[in-house]
Amino acid sequence: MPHALLFTGIDGVGKRTAAVRLAMAVNCVGYRVLKQPGGLSGKSNERPCGQCGPCSRIEEGTHPDIAVVLPDGGVIKIAQIRHLCHILSMKPFEGDMRIAILVDAHLMNPSAGNALLKMLEEPPEQTLLILTAGQSSDLLPTIVSRCQHIRFNPIARTSLSEALIQYHGFGMDEASTVAALAGGSFSRALAMKHSAWMSRRDWLIAELGRLDSSPLHVVLALSEKLSKNRETLSDVFEIMFCWFRDLLIVTRDPAKVMNLDRLDLVRQVSGRYTTNELIHSVNAIKTARAHVEAKTNVRLSMDHLLLLIRRQL
Repeated sequence: MPHALLFTGIDGVGKRTAAVRLAMAVNCVGYRVLKQPGGLSGKSNERPCGQCGPCSRIEEGTHPDIAVVLPDGGVIKIAQIRHLCHILSMKPFEGDMRIAILVDAHLMNPSAGNALLKMLEEPPEQTLLILTAGQSSDLLPTIVSRCQHIRFNPIARTSLSEALIQYHGFGMDEASTVAALAGGSFSRALAMKHSAWMSRRDWLIAELGRLDSSPLHVVLALSEKLSKNRETLSDVFEIMFCWFRDLLIVTRDPAKVMNLDRLDLVRQVSGRYTTNELIHSVNAIKTARAHVEAKTNVRLSMDHLLLLIRRQL
């Protein structure tokens, strides 16, 4: 077992869940008593068993040897890392190892990152650190170099669809559509189920369909409406990107269309555009999203995007 692991991948692919399961596996005692006289009933040979005391407490978040560090106000601060170092300097209280899980480790401020680096250079015995992040490039290279890197790929569309049907009560058609739109993220798929995402998508697709015939003041009014709510801007860009991407690929590979429940509409609308127009629109959406993420003026970015798309039509 290495002293430090780095789990990277998009949100919702199970990095934190895997970290907790690994902590359970390291400290599980249920599998040990499987064949012993008077062993715990119902145990399997799996590790972790998920039923013994350590497994249960780790899953509940009450095990004394498992520390989970979460961002505080959008950042992991040096005080949190110093407190973690103090905890890890002590021997395990009851388990085989002390385990620290740093969720969204890329949100450490520079001071916190340097403090963690010192611990990685001289790791305490019987200690395992698990860092989760979107991508390794978001962390200090010196931290990445001291961790064993494990990349979590997006969940396959078929696997995600099957899980939504089996465990969360999705219908077959709904699961197929959501799995395609979720981009391999389980948590994103569930959020689509329990939010207004799908209705927002339908409304925005309709608005985009009218864009070419709308007068200038209507286009600017749509821009103002989309710009007002920063919390939904990420969804807006994602919906627009997926829509124009589908229009671009539907004639070449319909099986890869993401808006599966609107396949007939995608086929119908795609004939209104040339390939170059669609490529320019997709690139414009990517550029506008990058500008907004860089904290530029949202309204100006959205005005420019919609006017550019309208001119391409």
